[in-house]
Amino acid sequence: MNYAIKNGQTSVTITDLGAELISVIVDGKERLWQNPTGEWAGHAPLLFPVCGHFGVTVDGKEYPIKAHGFAKRETFLLKESGEDFLTFSLSANEETKKVYPFDFIFNVTYRIQENTLIIEYDVKNPSEKPLYFACGGHESFALDTNVDGYEIEFEKEEKLVHYYHDNGGYLSGETANYGNGKPLPLPIDFLQNGATLIFKDILSRKVNLVRKGGKAIASVTFDGFSNLLLWRSENAKYICIEPWTNVPDYAGVPDKEFSQKDGVIKVDGKSSKKLVRTISYL
Repeated sequence: MNYAIKNGQTSVTITDLGAELISVIVDGKERLWQNPTGEWAGHAPLLFPVCGHFGVTVDGKEYPIKAHGFAKRETFLLKESGEDFLTFSLSANEETKKVYPFDFIFNVTYRIQENTLIIEYDVKNPSEKPLYFACGGHESFALDTNVDGYEIEFEKEEKLVHYYHDNGGYLSGETANYGNGKPLPLPIDFLQNGATLIFKDILSRKVNLVRKGGKAIASVTFDGFSNLLLWRSENAKYICIEPWTNVPDYAGVPDKEFSQKDGVIKVDGKSSKKLVRTISYL
């Protein structure tokens, strides 16, 4: 089922399948990828409790979790709604515990303020034992031209080192230097055929999506997320800007305890953890 909120400037539609954004219309213009060419049917999947290929081993037992976790495949319940917000909720069940052996309540709230979309993750631990999770965003941004007509402008001066992945989506150990500074021209020669740019441990917590020689079309904030990934499928006119808490595992390396992995967040018993991201459409 689809649910919508709107104000005088912005209209947002979310489906309960994966609590995924499926439309963001600002000033009459659709800002999410709508798959007109059939290249990728997604829009903005939620990544929980892992991002990418990231193993879950707990007390020495390895669980068969899929890439990006299971939230995007689960049906969320609409927990609360108002004129400008919607809150969706997913709780642990028999199926999730087959791949992720934790009790959890994962609440996602979408709120609009003028031209800004606020996305809040609230991960609650209903048990006495610690809960561990990772998470991320995967929002698409529809473009008027191909990606090489745009650049990503970082909030801070960055040393941009890309970590290559293999055909299975695992880090290969190879890296490439994409330069120092704030702007990153989107490389059309790389962003094709499913290749992902992976930047680890960046300093910025805000980026702008900018037309080359022009103005920003979107501004994205992501407090609590230290990695930024950029992706598109095939040669389509969109870019996904993806803040992740973790990055993929290295290929061929034995998995270690989930609680000890970089990018995994701990939630003490009977506690919760909130992470907030924003997207302003300009």
